[in-house]
Amino acid sequence: MNEKKLRLGIDFHGVITENPVFFRDFCDLALSLNYEVHIVSGGPCQVEKEFLKAWHICYTELFCLLDYFASRGQIEYFENGNFKVRDELWNEAKAQYCAKHRIDIQIDDTARYFQSFTTPFCLYDAKKHSGRLNGHLIDFKQSPAQSLTTIEKILKEIPEGKRDQTFGDTEDKKV
Repeated sequence: MNEKKLRLGIDFHGVITENPVFFRDFCDLALSLNYEVHIVSGGPCQVEKEFLKAWHICYTELFCLLDYFASRGQIEYFENGNFKVRDELWNEAKAQYCAKHRIDIQIDDTARYFQSFTTPFCLYDAKKHSGRLNGHLIDFKQSPAQSLTTIEKILKEIPEGKRDQTFGDTEDKKV
């Protein structure tokens, strides 16, 4: 596999939660290759930690938006127990985390986050267990090794200056 140490960002809700056995094996493989696995998600962290532990899903870092904004006093709480973080803060936080930590790819099921990303963004489709990156289909129904190899090949194609043009292609390309 690739000689570069990859930093993978994976969303929790809608990605890991929809296919935990696959992502357990995928994360194990990535970590065995000395890659970093960052779970970049909404939170709350304690709930996600319990789920990840129960499914034996290992990772390098866990970043949860809810806990991040709570620590900064940027959550508005209501009497009925609901809360609100300004949309622009929430929608940009994952992209900022990925840029700051030099994540090589974010696998996420929420398309509206893409516009804030400079990191390559793979839009995950939980029903099909697949994602799209730079016009390529990544089939997460394949083995974790095949999926990771596909990601590595696609990332090699993306020039550093083109990292903001990696989503939205409609035709599949062969890797």
